Amino acid sequence: MELIYITYQAIPSNTAHGVHTFSIIKNLARSNIDVSLVYPLRDKDATKSSSLLQEIYGFDENFKVLPTKHFLPFGKIKYFPKFMYLFSHIIWSYLVSRTYTKKKYKNIFTLSDWVFYFLSRKRKNIIFECHNLTKLRIKLLNKSLKINKNSKIVFINELIREDAGFAKSPQVHVIESGYDDDLFFEQSKNSEKKKIVFSGNLLRFNEDRGVKTILHYFNNLKLFESFEFHVIGGPDSYVDELRKQFHDTEDVEIYFYGHLNRVEVAQILNSADIGILVNKSTIHSERHTSPLKYFEYLGSGLNIVATNVESHRILPYSEHINFFDLDNQKTFYEAVINASNQNINEKYFELSKLTNQYRTKKLITLF
Repeated sequence: MELIYITYQAIPSNTAHGVHTFSIIKNLARSNIDVSLVYPLRDKDATKSSSLLQEIYGFDENFKVLPTKHFLPFGKIKYFPKFMYLFSHIIWSYLVSRTYTKKKYKNIFTLSDWVFYFLSRKRKNIIFECHNLTKLRIKLLNKSLKINKNSKIVFINELIREDAGFAKSPQVHVIESGYDDDLFFEQSKNSEKKKIVFSGNLLRFNEDRGVKTILHYFNNLKLFESFEFHVIGGPDSYVDELRKQFHDTEDVEIYFYGHLNRVEVAQILNSADIGILVNKSTIHSERHTSPLKYFEYLGSGLNIVATNVESHRILPYSEHINFFDLDNQKTFYEAVINASNQNINEKYFELSKLTNQYRTKKLITLF
């Protein structure tokens, strides 16, 4: 089976979307799918090398790269970035869709709503994976499903599906995120202190996502002297700012790593005890997310401390998450203590059904 994966992402990328894309590609290739990746060479770090992408994302499975030139204004013109992105995305999607309408590829997977719309008009067998919503996107999705019975949408949680206004059907599905069990697995925890870890982008939409608040709580409470806090992720300029503001004292230990590759992230998570999920309250964080890091934490055998938002409460096995309110230091402390007292060796869940390999097999059945 041949499959084309089309995305308007910057590639390579250290975002969760970048990790997600290459986890799908790895598992498609592992399932004997002949997969080709179509993407724009829109950034200065963009590469045409599949071997370099394999090295960056830590896998050996073979896939084809079909990069396209990007002469469009997004990334080149600094003014009106949202408009430039939308304009460039539409034009690029239209041109790419014309190319893959003419070629005899039967199965297409995309993260681009515009590619989904244009190829739905050509009656292609196509799946769009939806991670967030806009009013325009909802209109495109509705039109796409109406004009093409071979078009399908996969939402990453039930709340996004509900907010988009779609009922489940042969064209509408929900498949949660998953983790890479090649990298993330439970190891013995031998540290004298409990290791708390946050892994992910420290900013959401260019604003602190709540990590700074957690650092204040950690720094302020001597009760945390039996813990150490490890912070993985960037951007690096923001990491430098946090390093200056927060540092080790006699009572607390804080470690900042910046961006790490997937293997390095896994090594830290696999030896940790508690994983942090934190977001400030926005419509995206409240409803439109299925955090990849949550599944990586579970795969690494961590107990979870998370902000009390709806998207976290509907996660698989959320009854075992220790919730707290971001603006309440006491609830954070209580959640950490509760998590530290949970039996991390107790198996609450079927890990095999939380992996990206299992998730990808479910996607393949939709073609």
